[in-house]
Amino acid sequence: MKGLVVFGLIMFPIALLAQSKMTKKHVKPDTTIYNTVDAVPEFPGGIEKLGIYLSKMKMPALDTTEYIPGRVIIQMIVEKDGNLTHLKIVRSRNQTIDQAYLGHLRNSPKWKPGLLHGKPVRVLFSLPIIVELAYNNYRQTKNPDQN
Repeated sequence: MKGLVVFGLIMFPIALLAQSKMTKKHVKPDTTIYNTVDAVPEFPGGIEKLGIYLSKMKMPALDTTEYIPGRVIIQMIVEKDGNLTHLKIVRSRNQTIDQAYLGHLRNSPKWKPGLLHGKPVRVLFSLPIIVELAYNNYRQTKNPDQN
């Protein structure tokens, strides 16, 4: 009888460990992407720092005959760790400018992630960017006699 009790005491903890390893192995990570959260994702330092960061982007060479100002909208997922993934252009002004902004954002520092109930979650985020080029300078150099 003592042998069965000792055997049971030895086997019970082993059985518990085996079950806990199996349940951890089959737990799937949360891959839900949220549209609405308690705290939206944020560039480090806020919107002002994001504006400064975007303004430091080297503008690619463009065809100066094309008037391009307007709004570019980039949609992306801000991950739980603050990385940006799945960046895509939702509204385009010029493919060259679009690709420059995508590349610049891919190299951005980690963002402050969105929070839901105090925990970081993956968030679908749309970023509108106003494109303002020096069109007036182009007009003055193209038609210097008009003033």
